[in-house]
Amino acid sequence: MSSIETVSKNRIKEIVKLHQKKYRDEQGLFIAEGYKVLEELLEIRESIIEIFALKSADISKIGHPVSVVDEETMKKISTTDTTCEILTIAKKQERDITKFSNLKKLVLLDSISDPGNLGTIIRSATAFGIEGIILFGNCVDLYSPKVIRSTTGNFFKTPIINIKNKDEIKNLFKSHLKIATALSKENNISLKECAKIDKYIIMLGSEAKGLQEDLTNIADKNIRLEMINNVESLNLSVSASIIFYELFIN
Repeated sequence: MSSIETVSKNRIKEIVKLHQKKYRDEQGLFIAEGYKVLEELLEIRESIIEIFALKSADISKIGHPVSVVDEETMKKISTTDTTCEILTIAKKQERDITKFSNLKKLVLLDSISDPGNLGTIIRSATAFGIEGIILFGNCVDLYSPKVIRSTTGNFFKTPIINIKNKDEIKNLFKSHLKIATALSKENNISLKECAKIDKYIIMLGSEAKGLQEDLTNIADKNIRLEMINNVESLNLSVSASIIFYELFIN
């Protein structure tokens, strides 16, 4: 049985700072809670800085040093209301933006603000064969603990980059058909047709504002989900999941 270690107040303060985006950005670190994301991190071991676990946690197969702490300490460093059994501090991953142009099936998310929605979309994109995700504009922090939890162990399986400029989209993805989810009746394409295109970017806007004009202006085609008339719209993660599934099966 592993003995409980004492974590200094200063170290606890440093970890708690990582609850905030500002400090995650400054330090290039993030918090990952639970076993599923730890399993992913163990595949890219160099990313792991430190692992904390409760005495009740099964750490026998982790194969990495673990600090066993009491519940009071875990509650302080955790971001959840219910104290998790295991918590990892890890380095953010650096992605080579230029390699994204070689990926064929891409999705762009414009100014998505809800961490739960983003996590769910990442999970669905992974499930249905999307090869890469572009976060455009003012999106929620990818390394928000809620985003990571919402992916349920699928955080690292699909590469993700941040792009803020439409010119970067145009220059990096010249050979990709840019497809907007818009209400326009012009240049429409069905999801079945879209699935037959070799390289594409599906561009999804936020629930509050939709796709910004900069992106609709560079779109080659438009798609929309047909619904019963008295339903105004769907949750963004639901819409995205339906689109990814339709592209996957066609």
